[in-house]
Amino acid sequence: MGEGGRGGEVGRGKAPTTMTSTEPPTFAALPFSEQETAFHAWAEHAPRLQDMVAVNHLARNLGEAGLAPVLAAAEAWPAAGQALADLLRRSWLTALLERAERERPELARFHGSQQTHAVASFRSLDAQTLLANRARVARHHWERLPREGAAGQIGTLRREFEKKRRHLPIRQLMSQAGHAVQTMKPVLLMSPLSVAAYLPPGSVRFDLVIFDEASQVRPVDALGALLRGAQAVVVGDSQQLPPTTFFDKLTDPGSDDEEDDDAPADLESVLGLFRARGAPEQTLRWHYRSRHESLIAVSNRLFYEDRLVVFPSPDLGRETRGLVFHHLPDTFYEPGTSKRRNRGEAQAVARAVLEHARTRPELSLGVAAFNLAQAQAILDEVELLRRQDPACEPFFAAHPEEPFFVKNLENVQGDERDVILISVGYGRTEDGTLSHNFGPLNQEGGQRRLNVLISRAKHRCEVFANFTSEDLDLARSPAAGVAALKTYLEAAARRGTAAGMDTAMRVEMPFADRVAEALRGQGFEVRERIGVAGYFLDLAVVDPERPGRYLLGIECDGPSYRSARSARDRERLRPEVLARLGWRLHRIWSPDWFRDPGGELRRVTETLEQAKAAAREEPASPEPSPPVLAREEANASDGELPARERHGLPANQRKIERISREAIRAAVRQVVQTSAGIAAGDLPAEVSRLLGWARTTKTRRAPIEAVIREMVETGDLRAQGEFLLPGDG
Repeated sequence: MGEGGRGGEVGRGKAPTTMTSTEPPTFAALPFSEQETAFHAWAEHAPRLQDMVAVNHLARNLGEAGLAPVLAAAEAWPAAGQALADLLRRSWLTALLERAERERPELARFHGSQQTHAVASFRSLDAQTLLANRARVARHHWERLPREGAAGQIGTLRREFEKKRRHLPIRQLMSQAGHAVQTMKPVLLMSPLSVAAYLPPGSVRFDLVIFDEASQVRPVDALGALLRGAQAVVVGDSQQLPPTTFFDKLTDPGSDDEEDDDAPADLESVLGLFRARGAPEQTLRWHYRSRHESLIAVSNRLFYEDRLVVFPSPDLGRETRGLVFHHLPDTFYEPGTSKRRNRGEAQAVARAVLEHARTRPELSLGVAAFNLAQAQAILDEVELLRRQDPACEPFFAAHPEEPFFVKNLENVQGDERDVILISVGYGRTEDGTLSHNFGPLNQEGGQRRLNVLISRAKHRCEVFANFTSEDLDLARSPAAGVAALKTYLEAAARRGTAAGMDTAMRVEMPFADRVAEALRGQGFEVRERIGVAGYFLDLAVVDPERPGRYLLGIECDGPSYRSARSARDRERLRPEVLARLGWRLHRIWSPDWFRDPGGELRRVTETLEQAKAAAREEPASPEPSPPVLAREEANASDGELPARERHGLPANQRKIERISREAIRAAVRQVVQTSAGIAAGDLPAEVSRLLGWARTTKTRRAPIEAVIREMVETGDLRAQGEFLLPGDG
């Protein structure tokens, strides 16, 4: 249309006039001079003849479509060639908006402040609904509680309540009063083996049996619990550790101490059994643990096909959160069955532990190594540094619910800490060779072991190794675990995602683009589509005073807003998760921006100034895990041992030689009875903590394991699979 308009201007004269006139004069009636002028004009503008024909066709189409004013504007408006198309589009969109407001009156009445108030009311009512449901369930349970009575199963329980000693064994009590116990305690939290050990068949029946960490439960162990329920829900992760034979050697006195962990045999799990039978599945996609997207990005890409919904962190520069790599080229790995450790790397990790204890004691800490030998080397180095700096001891007693640990990758599943330090251990030897042998990672299923290891941290994960991802040659090792390790090390070195892992595809967001353009015009640095998978924040403004952090997140009612499955997800759960991660959020409604973009821009800039002032007063460190109430020390009389908080005492003040075998037996008995059964591999460490140590060295483990074997032989403990249960003696 514009070109046609310009063509009309260029060819203006008698010939163009005759093309648009309703009664054109005949050419023969013109004076000779005008005919000559017309001939010259036609010859000069012959290449534009087709444009003039197109203009005539468009003019006829516009007239037939009832758009005569557009035709008049095209002929009379000098700027029509440059602006008429935009004007027509604006008029068309305005007409559509007016029609939408006529057909949907709520759009015409929409006002951002009213909508924001409605959203706040919905959030409050939705949260109150959950509280009301809890109260209703509690009231229903209270109404079903048995009342006065001294006969039957209630009488049995009352007699047991009055006893000071010689109580009935749990299995016998459940056989005689199981229905009454279940009425008072309808939800029982037990391990599968405890169900078989303490609930006789027929004593209780459950409406629902739920297995957590089902990927680690063997079907034979789960059978007893399944037979006691009408329905079952199994919850687990098929990409994490399956049941293994790793702990079997710990209940076998004839097995080697630590050298069999490189080749554990994987077994079928109850989760795999249910999936193989075609049971209905529901994927839990929202990922809450990681408070920085880099902590889960590799696992999400390699193991979960980018299906997880991962919420972004405002810590843009990973100042206090995220994935970090420490390259230690001056250290070396010592191969051989008697060593299999990197002592220099263990020292570096130990120094990082003490630095954490001094500078970030409010955050819980765990250390994970690729094998037991490296874990033991780290424990030894930490012990040495703790003796040199007793001022750090309060940290090791500061997190009773999440105590400091050093474990190998086979028994770290289920643990999570604010900060995790990973020690690869394996790597280049003293002569510079790299064998590509990474213990369990080279075995079938090694990638799942790595997935467990790299997904334990909530705030920060630091990886220590004496080689980089570029040193790994996948042609030398076809193991999936080694390939996953290469990708993970690359991501850690890049302080983010590995090459080719950027999942933030471009999405058309015209509204958000306009807002971003306006903010950039005010001098702010604005990023678009913040995130790695599942959820992307529309806009984020970088803090000019701390470029490593985002100052404000801006939500627009665009694709992310529409993608929510429910109002609860969109209006309450998403903002709550983002707020816990440290985001300040501001919502801009498109109708408000369309009606008054200047006013909305002023409101955004005011919010940004408020966020700047608040950011100056904030500490740089992340939030710690929620605090827990301190527990009272247990009475040490009558054979009872102090509570576990004593594990923070300096280790050089307590010697294993000073602990009698009877005290160790009492500790073992207390741990097993309190836990109602415990994995054999975890028992020595738990006993060690109860006796006052934060770590279990070889020197301490040996007498504890000797006492455990003795108690199994005498019947004080009973081995069932990989668990140890109270004996009959």
